[in-house]
Amino acid sequence: MKLKIKDLRSKFLLVFSLFTVVFSLSAVSYAAHPLITDDTGTQGKGKFQLEVNGEYGREDENGVVKSTTKMSTVLTYGAIDNLDIVLGIPYQYIRTKTAATDTDPESTTLEDGISDMTIEAKWRFFEKEGFSFALKPGIILPTGDRKRGLGTGRTAYSMFFVTKPETDFTVLAGITLRF
Repeated sequence: MKLKIKDLRSKFLLVFSLFTVVFSLSAVSYAAHPLITDDTGTQGKGKFQLEVNGEYGREDENGVVKSTTKMSTVLTYGAIDNLDIVLGIPYQYIRTKTAATDTDPESTTLEDGISDMTIEAKWRFFEKEGFSFALKPGIILPTGDRKRGLGTGRTAYSMFFVTKPETDFTVLAGITLRF
């Protein structure tokens, strides 16, 4: 028995139905910045890498709508073949709109600027036959204005241990300490 689909509309409905079934059977996952994934690879002596990423968020709660746009620029420099220096410079734009009430008119506040910067080093200290280990210590500097919601107002430290087995599967384990 052959299935004949004569018109474009029927083809579209069939494809849409198949996608709906396939994706409804998938597991739900959530992700948000910072997406901390890494491998043990380094840039190599004298080489640079520039990463730019962004995120937009919107919260609507009890008549207060908060829209946040974040952009992060990360510059990585290969100090030597197995050591990278990483500088992260995040920028935030926050718009908060409060609905009018019986006693107060509608209001909108805007804040934007540099958020808390990061400095990290990634050191690949072991590599043999497709298996490698790296350490990635970092410091988060309180460069963002805490009163304006652009930073935490305190220094934080992090340390990640990264391993890269030959299987193209990356395992990342770490701890972040805030003082």
